[in-house]
Amino acid sequence: MTERGVQTIGVDPAAPRPEVGFRLHTPDSWLTLDLDPAGSDQWIERVLDERIAEHPEAARHRGQMRRILQSLIEQQRAAGVFLAAILAAGSRPAELIGANLALSWVQLASAPDEVSWLARHFAAEELADGEFAEMRTVDLVDLPAGPAVRIRTSLLAPVPETSRRQRVAVTQVVVPVPDSRWLGVLVVTTPNLGLAEVFTRLAEEVAQSLRFLDPQTAAPAAPAPPAGSPLGTIGYLPPSS
Repeated sequence: MTERGVQTIGVDPAAPRPEVGFRLHTPDSWLTLDLDPAGSDQWIERVLDERIAEHPEAARHRGQMRRILQSLIEQQRAAGVFLAAILAAGSRPAELIGANLALSWVQLASAPDEVSWLARHFAAEELADGEFAEMRTVDLVDLPAGPAVRIRTSLLAPVPETSRRQRVAVTQVVVPVPDSRWLGVLVVTTPNLGLAEVFTRLAEEVAQSLRFLDPQTAAPAAPAPPAGSPLGTIGYLPPSS
C-alpha cells in the first residue's frame, strides 16, 4: 500500500486483489488498519501508545482496546478485506469504533455483461441477520471509475467483547474493474443510526474518488482532494513482475 503522506499501510498478502493499481480518498482523521500479519501487532501497540499519550485515562483500558483491535483485524483478514479504516471516536473501548470502512476485491466466474445484472443480483440476495427486505435499496450509480451499484440497508452485527448484536447502517458500493472479472466492494458501516445519511455520503465520496491505474502512464490518475476536504489519499501499485 502506498502512502498517506509518508506512511506505508500494511495489507494482508493473502487478501484477493486484481493486478491493477488504484487510488482513492479516505477520511484523513480515520485510523487505517495494518492488516499485514508481519506488522499488525507492533502497529496495534503504536496506536495504543499514541491514544494513551493523548488520553492518559485510557491506560486502564489498554488490554481491552488491544483485544478489540486484534479481533477487528482478524475479522477483516478472515473476510478477505484489502483495506480497512475505522473512526475511533474516543478513549473508551465502547467508543473505539464509531464507523468502519472496508475495501475488498471479489473475482467472478465471468465478467458481468452489464452492471444492471449486478444490481438484480444484490436486490435478490438472501437477507442478512436482522435485515428486512424493505430496508434494502439497490441503485445504479455512475462513478468516474465506471458504472457501479450502491446498496443501502441495516442489519445486526456483533458488538466487540460481548455476545450481543447491535443494529448497524450499511452502505455498499460495488465497482466493476473495467475489462475484467473483478469487483471492488467498498463498505461503510456504523452503529450510529442517526448519522446513517452522513456515512452514506462519505461512502459515496470515497467511491467517487476511486481511480484505476492507467497502464499507459503507469500511475493512478486521481486528483488530490479539494482544499479543505477531510479526505486523504491512499493508493496501491501491484508488485512489478
